[in-house]
Amino acid sequence: MSRFFKDLYELLLNYIKGIAIFIGLIIVVIILIFAFASYKTADSEFCDSCHFMEPYVRHWAASSHADVDCVACHEYSGGDLILSSVKYATETYNTRPQQTRVPDENCLASDCHSMEQLSEELKFKNNIFFKHSVHLDKVLRSGKLHCTSCHNQIVQYDGDETEHMTVNENTCFVCHFKDAGAGEAITGCYSCHGSPETEVEHAGFIFDHKPYLELNVDCNQCHVQIVRGEGNIREDKCHTCHVERSRKDYTEAEIHNTHVTSNGIDCHKCHEKIEHSNFEMVGALDIQCENCHLRQHNKPKQLYMGIGAASGHDLPSYMFRAQVTCTGCHTHITPEGDKLAEQEKKEASRQSCVKCHGEGYDLMFDNWKSGQQKVLKDYRTFMTKAKSDFNTAGGSKKKRTVVQTALSDMTHNYNFIYEGHMVHNIQYAILLLNESVDEFTQAMQAINKSYKAPSAGVGLTDDGSCQTFCHGNAFLPEEVDYEGSDLPHLLHIEDMELACSSCHTTKEHGKTKINDSVCSECH
Repeated sequence: MSRFFKDLYELLLNYIKGIAIFIGLIIVVIILIFAFASYKTADSEFCDSCHFMEPYVRHWAASSHADVDCVACHEYSGGDLILSSVKYATETYNTRPQQTRVPDENCLASDCHSMEQLSEELKFKNNIFFKHSVHLDKVLRSGKLHCTSCHNQIVQYDGDETEHMTVNENTCFVCHFKDAGAGEAITGCYSCHGSPETEVEHAGFIFDHKPYLELNVDCNQCHVQIVRGEGNIREDKCHTCHVERSRKDYTEAEIHNTHVTSNGIDCHKCHEKIEHSNFEMVGALDIQCENCHLRQHNKPKQLYMGIGAASGHDLPSYMFRAQVTCTGCHTHITPEGDKLAEQEKKEASRQSCVKCHGEGYDLMFDNWKSGQQKVLKDYRTFMTKAKSDFNTAGGSKKKRTVVQTALSDMTHNYNFIYEGHMVHNIQYAILLLNESVDEFTQAMQAINKSYKAPSAGVGLTDDGSCQTFCHGNAFLPEEVDYEGSDLPHLLHIEDMELACSSCHTTKEHGKTKINDSVCSECH
């Protein structure tokens, strides 16, 4: 045996040079083959060799990343690529393409995206602005997001025209709306949409959000249904990846940490789809008057919503802001309505006020109806005198045109309030009627500086409107408590004829503004 090894050693020694050259050539050939294979498989066009990769490559080629090779982003080594090619050639590959991660550091590599870009506020679409750092710098909903959490490949079918690496909005919707209340978002509406600044058209009306936002009306007061779908996870989704069927209960934080933070799995791989849009608006915005009226009452509807004035000034009714629809007050059905309108007549009931607000508010209902008649009657008298004053006034053609415009707006507002029924939005009606008086007065004073407009009625003044519409019959106690003493309320109103504003501010409803020094002026 020892002689065999000795002879083998001498043989190798005699041919060592040739053997070394042969082995070296084999190594060189292997290196060249591996290098060529690595080079060839690293070419993005090679990815198209596998038929199930065709839609991915097609979408990549049409995207903004078309000049970036697949392996520059995807976590694939040369060995992985060669192994995949061998599996495909031998038909031992998985027929379902497995998701390959795109590490954040690849996105932030040189000549790609920079950290500075992540801190910039970008316009996503429409009026939605977005900042990457807000989503990437901290844990959100128990998961640490990655670039591909939102920018992921959602190519499903050959007919899908979605761009490769585009933003998958379903990820946004799952995070922002999953388990949020009806008509709400986890981060609130303003975090994405901001405050609406432009007028929009809805149901044939021009609508301005600003006055509603100033009154802190919540978005879901009008936008009732903004999502479809709940973003739940079906159990069979888990079985797509996990072969074992044993059930283990994990917390949401544990699941998100494993799947999102550690493995970068896309949200839509597990969560069902959530859609976000204006699917349903509140009933008060879409009052179905045709249920009773064959011809919709647009004027009452507009007045109630606080829109439709000549000036474009908007002020929604307090009742509208509380989502009270027509049938909230119009509960009494009469046997026969107006045959001309071919309608079933529903009258507002005094008991509707009591049902929601309590005893005594039925008296305020009476004030509203009588106050409406008185104010509009006084205003018609004012309009007649105003037109007469204009007819006898001089002035240039230009100045008279301004007055004519004011009179036209005045007529429009009066007719709008008359047809819309003032009781549907008393505050708005008083505002519009007074604005028309001011507009006319200013226009006339441009012709005659000393001009004084006729009275439009006490019901439109701050003091007069209190008793005309609300406190004429209701809530005027004989005595009130003022700093521990019984103050004779009616004595000051009726006997001394003090105006409401003498003691109360009209800016904050009913708030007392007097003090001892004011009382001492009389006492």
